[in-house]
Amino acid sequence: MERRKKYQYIKNFVKDDEVIEELLNYTESKFKCNSNVLDFVEDEPYIEAWDFYKKESLSNGVFETLKKYIVQFNFPIEENISKTESYRNTTLKGKKDFPVQGLKLNNKEGIELDVYESGFVGKVPVLTVPDSDDFVSIISALCYKNEPTNVAKSMGAIFISGINNWHRIEKQKQYWQNKEPFESWGNVFKNKIVPNPELYKDKLIVLSTKPYSNVSANTIGVSKGFWKETSVAIRKAHECAHVFTQKYYGSISKNIYDELVADYTGIVSSRKKFDKDWMLHFFGLENYPSYREGGRFQNYLDENLSEKAISLLRDFTVKAIDNIAEFDKTLGSIQSSNDFLNRIKSLCETDFLSMSMEDGKENLLRSYHKHTEEELIE
Repeated sequence: MERRKKYQYIKNFVKDDEVIEELLNYTESKFKCNSNVLDFVEDEPYIEAWDFYKKESLSNGVFETLKKYIVQFNFPIEENISKTESYRNTTLKGKKDFPVQGLKLNNKEGIELDVYESGFVGKVPVLTVPDSDDFVSIISALCYKNEPTNVAKSMGAIFISGINNWHRIEKQKQYWQNKEPFESWGNVFKNKIVPNPELYKDKLIVLSTKPYSNVSANTIGVSKGFWKETSVAIRKAHECAHVFTQKYYGSISKNIYDELVADYTGIVSSRKKFDKDWMLHFFGLENYPSYREGGRFQNYLDENLSEKAISLLRDFTVKAIDNIAEFDKTLGSIQSSNDFLNRIKSLCETDFLSMSMEDGKENLLRSYHKHTEEELIE
């Protein structure tokens, strides 16, 4: 939808141009369809290494195996550790300059590694971490250079894109030294490896096993056992949705819109149908217009958003969820993997404000039918 039309829509709720501009900027979709992606379920080059890690972990244990290949696991979580020479040598130069104390975990034996095969993104490595403190430690190691960090209680999973894998780089070095023994590895690395991140950068999903969005089983009226299992299933599909949008639309953002797409994917994948009540609970909006502190809605707000903009964003989020529910109800039960994928694409290609409008359901259906018609033409 054109920015001018979005402006007019928001102006129905607020006259302050500064607030309107805040909302226009925040809700702008970053999804741009990548027409060059011919097969987004094809395995990426890094998967071969993770298949190998998975196989080795069956004998040596997951954490002990990954310590050999993910260098950050050989450092503790410690303030300013990323500034030390040994850390920089290891993570930036591939030198194994490890301290005596590595990453300390409470339950390393409980960690599971799976190379999960999703129907809409292909294979992706998934690390499941049952201990909550261990989950934070692993996130700190992989995302925050082993520096201490605070993780919201409602956060239970993350998709990490761009982990430098020095094991894969070393294999590239061996390959090139055999192929071109007289060529400097430094030149090869600079000119042939660094410009091609698919040769050395990995992707990884890390999951916790705590209740999804920190919503208890009792709150939504299900058993603890069912909710623990379902929470992991929702998270896995949710993070795969982020993998999909990065691959197919070239973007992942810390944004309410992205999270609506991912939560829809997670709920439908795990439950085979959409549940509006679940999604409202996940965002802390189950008693709208009241907001429950600690809901995931607050995790995705820009620091510069005004209180008025946040209040309106909350309103638009509930409207969007209502329309997603009507859209899914109109289409009925999932008929096939293509049907499910087209529903996800419809959410990605109907921007947040269009989704929240009075005709939001129709906007979503229009996008969905466009995809089904394209399939018939093909």
